[in-house]
Amino acid sequence: MAFNLKIFLNILLFSSGPQDLPASANLLKIIIILNIIVGLMAVDPNIDITVNIFFALIYILVTLVFIRVCLNLKDKTNQGSSYSSRYLQVCIGTLGVHALIALFTNLVTLMSGSSTESLVIAFLIISLYAWFVNGHIFKNAFDTTMTIGLGFSLLHSMICVIFMMLFIQVLAS
Repeated sequence: MAFNLKIFLNILLFSSGPQDLPASANLLKIIIILNIIVGLMAVDPNIDITVNIFFALIYILVTLVFIRVCLNLKDKTNQGSSYSSRYLQVCIGTLGVHALIALFTNLVTLMSGSSTESLVIAFLIISLYAWFVNGHIFKNAFDTTMTIGLGFSLLHSMICVIFMMLFIQVLAS
């Protein structure tokens, strides 16, 4: 696991990609559990812990489906390559990086106290960085440019937000 953590840190530094991770269903299960555990960390006492868990589950499910659909579409456009075989590695990379960034964000939030202005600035910087890291992962996953990878990252984020907003609407009604 320490070796995998080093790969995740290298992905965060843009020096490795998801192709450097093992294609292991067991590692993916561990990463999913880590995402749920990070989701349990209630940073805002006004938000119920179950809502945080549902947000984590929505993010996980949307990510797994998004990557599957995108890799299958890439397979259909490139008859000679099998991009769907990268599924486990891309899921592990995306969800693993998300767990690390979410953990870091939670720690920054807890350490900042009540300073909302600095917290908003930190959150925006971390979000922008996460967008670039996911763009780097998608760039490597789809053998494309960073611009296209950032586009995939933005689309992924938008779909996650849409499903989370739908969940909030269901709770409000």
